[in-house]
Amino acid sequence: MKKYLLALAVFAAAAPAHAQNAEVAANIKIIENQPGDMDRAVWKDKRREAARKLVLSRDKKAVPVLIKLAETETFDIIGEIAIEGLGNMGDQSAVPALQKIANDPARDKAQRDLAAKSLKKLGAAATGGTTTTGTTTTGGTTTTGGTTTGGTVSTGLETGGKTGTEGTTTTTTTTTTTNTGAAGSALIGERPSAGMPDLPVLHDDTIAASERLTFVGGVASFNYDTLRKRMAFDVDAGGVFQKRVERERMAWGVDIGADVVAGYINPEGREQLRGGQLVVQGVGEVRFYSGKIYGVGKAAFGAQGFYIKNVDDDDPNQDVNDKRLLVDLQIALGGGYGRVVDVGGAIRVRRLARTLDAARALGKPIDAATAKKLQLTWWALRGERSAFPAVTATVAILREAGVLLGEPDAGLTYEIINVLRDSWLFMRPQGLDIQLAVSEGYLRRPGDDPNPYRQKGRVEQVLAQAGYGSQLQDDKLEISGTGWGRYRLFAPDDQPSPWAIGAGARMRRFTYGEHGDPYGMFDLGGGLQLAQDDIDFDGDGTRDSKTALGISGELGFTWWLNQASGIRLGADVKADSGELFVGANLSATYGLLDATFAGL
Repeated sequence: MKKYLLALAVFAAAAPAHAQNAEVAANIKIIENQPGDMDRAVWKDKRREAARKLVLSRDKKAVPVLIKLAETETFDIIGEIAIEGLGNMGDQSAVPALQKIANDPARDKAQRDLAAKSLKKLGAAATGGTTTTGTTTTGGTTTTGGTTTGGTVSTGLETGGKTGTEGTTTTTTTTTTTNTGAAGSALIGERPSAGMPDLPVLHDDTIAASERLTFVGGVASFNYDTLRKRMAFDVDAGGVFQKRVERERMAWGVDIGADVVAGYINPEGREQLRGGQLVVQGVGEVRFYSGKIYGVGKAAFGAQGFYIKNVDDDDPNQDVNDKRLLVDLQIALGGGYGRVVDVGGAIRVRRLARTLDAARALGKPIDAATAKKLQLTWWALRGERSAFPAVTATVAILREAGVLLGEPDAGLTYEIINVLRDSWLFMRPQGLDIQLAVSEGYLRRPGDDPNPYRQKGRVEQVLAQAGYGSQLQDDKLEISGTGWGRYRLFAPDDQPSPWAIGAGARMRRFTYGEHGDPYGMFDLGGGLQLAQDDIDFDGDGTRDSKTALGISGELGFTWWLNQASGIRLGADVKADSGELFVGANLSATYGLLDATFAGL
């Protein structure tokens, strides 16, 4: 009976160990080999879970497997699991591998930092090069133990012989220092690590946000005619700053722009012609939502100053010197339905997911939290002219989230770069917005205005506007439209009551190469406008009540230069009150500090 009970006790003690050994072996197997009936994406998740279980098991058999993962898995979260796990398992054999990772400039900074933390847990230095050899004398036999530190190995040496009284232990320590080179050094010098940037802070209920600063260059020229001894200079340029934040229950935005046109002609002699015009304008808006219905408040300002001086060569009495300043101020209150947001950031995430899926490197869909982190990281890196920081940060985020399977090869890396540098993922409208408001404004006009019927002073108006945007065909086709109307209220008898309505539509087609290269954009648009100025154009005391009709159309192609920048060649046609205008234009736009965010 006693023998039976003893055997039962031994079996009970061995059973948990046997079960743990079997689980460890199964986890090692799933890490090293993909089952034939298991999808690759599922296998990746199973591998990560198996690595976590190996760390928790603290089984020494798992250490070599975790070391291999730490050394080879540089583009999957399983590598970080292994690096951190080796520090928790307390096995000194992991020290060389962890030191190599901590001092490898090609590894991600997060991995290097994690390796340094694991080494600290193991009581080892993050930088190699120090070998400590302990010599112990016990019972007359001296044994020198071999250790490996930072790639330097000392071989164990055993010698026999009496060294002292039996039972006495003497310990000596010998330290050898080997120079292994500066950490982070490379053939082309020190390579800086690309750390994650500080992200902008957005509230959790943010639906979309955007910020951009754009400079536009029209015409600029300078010439000197040596035959007529005549110098001429002219310039037409502008810029705009825009920022908008859309949250569930409120939204706000500002739009400030400036344009300057100037010219100078100076031939030989007294004659001289110079002039310039500066226009500055801005609009601010805040909305408060209840569902899709909102109340809105707006404020707008505009200032136009111009100067012209014409010196006549023959008659000083014909000289002209004119300076004028016009100022508009306006506030408005109203309400509306819906909203149109810039979804360029979300489109970039979708394009990134499609690129990874086509390369069979998409481990799982990009969730909302990962999409937000990606977009805010791109926002933080908006000032970088190089794509390198964005690429390294993007790969690190995708790897950490388990979205990216394995290390991207050269082809996939190139396609990721094309997605990140796509110029057409800005100002991409989505949604419907209808708004009606009443405004109170003040118009400052020169006191010597020759037309007494021109609008000035206080101006009350009814304002209406509508907008629509839709992204189609895998975000390569965009359809958008706008509508607007205005009518003046309570005008004095000596001032006009003009009204105007208009609508426009635009289609943009974005073209890409086989590997996501953005080639350019075709755009086709048209507009219709009806207006009545209610102004005495003839000066005979009677106002013109004729309604004017304007129809316009345009066709253009924009060549992509870099992020948010390009050169556009376009053709325009317009019919206004029976007159036909046909023209062509060439314009260049340079985008600076553009950033967007949009929830999926």
